[in-house]
Amino acid sequence: MARPYKTGLDYFELDCYLDEKIRLIQAEFGLKGFAVIVLLFKEIYGGQGYYMSWDKERLLLLVSENGIAEGDTNLIWEISQACVRRGIFSAELFEKYHILTSRGIQKRYFRAVARRGKVEAKKEYLLINCTQKKVNVNNNSINANNNPVNASKSTQRREEKRREENIKADVAPESSEMDLYEAEEDGGWMDPEDIIL
Repeated sequence: MARPYKTGLDYFELDCYLDEKIRLIQAEFGLKGFAVIVLLFKEIYGGQGYYMSWDKERLLLLVSENGIAEGDTNLIWEISQACVRRGIFSAELFEKYHILTSRGIQKRYFRAVARRGKVEAKKEYLLINCTQKKVNVNNNSINANNNPVNASKSTQRREEKRREENIKADVAPESSEMDLYEAEEDGGWMDPEDIIL
């Protein structure tokens, strides 16, 4: 049985230098403004990866799932609207589809998932041209094909031999050992056809 496609990210990058738009939100709403932006980014990157639906019902879910006081519901809505107004999120896509996304979010997401076999995307939500956003994995500073621990080289035989020796010696295996999984051999450019629109 095939594994379902992963959509979101486990983590996202947050620049140390905040651009003027985010600094203006922080100036207007204080640290709560910054915290709400990071929470919205977390929901976007962790959910669909490059967008999230945003309306009053989704706001209620966000408040209840994150232990936010109900009195802050209106403040969170105001902050999200200020983010749309200031261009942190696309005003056009928010008005048309009630989603929060931006070119920067989409660039970071598609760069992060470039090595995935297939990536699903709704064409009407895209602000970038995915076919032009290719990442050459072989030219990255960390190359999966040249790491000291080669992901494509199976260690199964060594592990089996080690287990047999441990059983014979009646010694439990060390808990610090990690299982290595075989990676796909195709580690080059992300094929634009692998993005499902």
